Parts: sequence; C-alpha cells; structure tokens
Amino acid sequence: MTKENETRSYPMSDADLGKTAMGLVTTIKRDATEFATRNITATEVASFETMADDFNNTPTDEELVGELKDATDTKNKTMNDIKVAIRPIRNMADLAFKGKGKYSSFAFKDMDSMNDFETFKLATRVVRVGTKHLAELTSQGLTQSQLAALQTLANLLFSQMEVAEDKAENRDIETQNRVQKGNTLWDKMVTLASIGKSLYADTNPAKYNDYVLITTPPPPPANPAETPKA
Repeated sequence: MTKENETRSYPMSDADLGKTAMGLVTTIKRDATEFATRNITATEVASFETMADDFNNTPTDEELVGELKDATDTKNKTMNDIKVAIRPIRNMADLAFKGKGKYSSFAFKDMDSMNDFETFKLATRVVRVGTKHLAELTSQGLTQSQLAALQTLANLLFSQMEVAEDKAENRDIETQNRVQKGNTLWDKMVTLASIGKSLYADTNPAKYNDYVLITTPPPPPANPAETPKA
C-alpha cells in the first residue's frame, strides 16, 4: 500500500514554526515555577527544546533544491560534453559510409534533443559501433583513444544521473521528514501554550498573550469611499 504524503498541520512556514517554538521555550523557562504546578518539569522543557532544535536543524527545502540543481547542472554539462565529442565522429561516419547503411547503425538522429538516458545510450552505442568499424573510420581520423574518452564520459554521465536521482528522492524523503517533525512539534507547542494561557488567563494578560501562538492581524481600514457619513 502506498503511503500518503503527510500534510502540514501547523498554520505557518517552517521558519516561523521553528522561531515560534524557540520563543516558547524561552517563555516557559521564564515561567518554570508556574509550569511546575502543572507537572511540566525542567526535563520535559529540555526535551521540548531538543525537539525544536532538531526541527530547526532539519535541511530546508531551499538547501535540498540547491543540491538537486547542482547535481542536475553537473549532469547536463557532461551531456553537452558527450554531444560535443560525438559530433566529429558523426561527421567521420557520414563521410565514410555516405550517410547510409553502417552510418544508420550509430543512430545519431535527434541527438541534440536527447535526454540524459538517451544521451548515455547513444554514447555507449557510438563507442560499440565505432569500435566495430574502427578500421574503416581510421582514414577519417577516428582513434581508439577518442572512443575510450567517449566511454569515460558515458560512465561519468551514468554516475551523475544516479546522483541527481538520489538528490531528487532525498528531497522527497526529507520533505516528508520535516513535515512529520513539524507536526509533532506543533502538537507539543499547542499543548504547552494551552497550559500557559490557562495559568495566566485571569491573572496576567501580558503573560497570557505570550502563549498565543497565532495572532490574527487587525482588519484593514475601511475604504473612505465606502464609509457612510455620520
């Protein structure tokens, strides 16, 4: 059974959640004596702080996207290097075989629009077919070292494709991991904030407000044109 993606239960960004959590830690420590009356011990506060730290240290999506972009850019450069290396070989094969027969076995068609895997397969095929017909292509300037260099590029591209795929998968995994941690952290924050509000609801409005996790912005001013005259 496929596991469904977990969605955020917290009504704010990851950055705001982490910041709000650390602010709540500080506030609870300030009010430790009162929280002790609700069996919230220093050990439990420390555990909550560790939870908040762990969330804040989880890789952000910006970091993961940056890593994926770097891997993709590296892979794309190698793809381009492969196509640059193949173009002269294509010309050699065209001149040697008059664009027919053995030339067709290289399958150069649409090379410039090929994706990463298609480019990898083309490179390995050019090496294989080029090696098979090397004797006939030598007069056009093709060398074994040229084919070996192309094979090296193909191997490099394949490894870079795997790295890029791993980065993409890791981003998906870490995104779910971050959401799960955030939801757990938010649940704990809601519980502790509720205790804090109950402690000061009738005694200290300022401290009560310190435990309000989400503040509703005031409504925008009325449009003067729509305000009825007195």
